Amino acid sequence: MATNKRKLRTPEQFEELRATMDNGNWEQAALDCVEYDFCAKDLREHYKSMGLEDNIWDYVRLAEMAERLRHN
Repeated sequence: MATNKRKLRTPEQFEELRATMDNGNWEQAALDCVEYDFCAKDLREHYKSMGLEDNIWDYVRLAEMAERLRHN
């Protein structure tokens, strides 16, 4: 039986989150973060692996926003 399990926490999804934040749409980025199942650790790992010079605190803020959505 084949499943349609979707890949989560991919580099492409991380880049989408990053672009959404860069465009100032933080609420959508937080919703996507929940949908793609990113947690703070995942965001940090992608950030480090890509050698970004973005402000890490933006990803902390995103993780906090996503966590609030998960618990509401």
